[in-house]
Amino acid sequence: MATATSTLLVLLSAWTMATAVASLSSGEEAKVSADLLRAIQSDNARVDILVQLASPAQALQDSCDRSDLSALDRAQQASCVAETLQNFAEQTQQPMKDLLAQHSNLFDSSTFLWISNSVAVKDACQELVMVLARLDAVEKIDLEQVLEIQAGFDVFAAE
Repeated sequence: MATATSTLLVLLSAWTMATAVASLSSGEEAKVSADLLRAIQSDNARVDILVQLASPAQALQDSCDRSDLSALDRAQQASCVAETLQNFAEQTQQPMKDLLAQHSNLFDSSTFLWISNSVAVKDACQELVMVLARLDAVEKIDLEQVLEIQAGFDVFAAE
C-alpha cells in the first residue's frame, strides 16, 4: 500500500509539473533551463534562481559609442557606461519589481543587479518561475550558480 501511495505521489507531482510547463508557450518554456525544470518538479520545491533580463548592449552602443565621447577621458567614459547600465536596468527591471511585489508569498527575497541586468531570487517556488517566464523582458531563468574560491587563492595573481 505504501508503495502504491508513493508511486501515486510521484505521478501526481510529474503531472502537476507537466501541466505547469504545458501552460507555457514554447518560447516561454525555452527561457527556463532544463536543470531548473528538473529542480522544481515537486510542488513544494523552493530554489534559488537567477533571472537574466534583456541585454543592455544596444543601449550601451547607442549612448557610449558616439563620436562625441571620444573627447572624454577614461573615467568619464566609465561613468557613461555605469549610468547607461543603471538607467537601462531601472527601466527593464520595473515589470519584474512589480510582479515580485504582487507575488511576495512565492519567494523569500530578491536582489536586483544593474550591472548584469539580472535578478537573484531566493527560495522561489515553481509557480513563480512559470509567472516569470511569461514576462517579455525575461531572457533566461536558471538555477543560481554559486562558485566558491578556496581560502588563500589569489584570483588576481598574474600567471
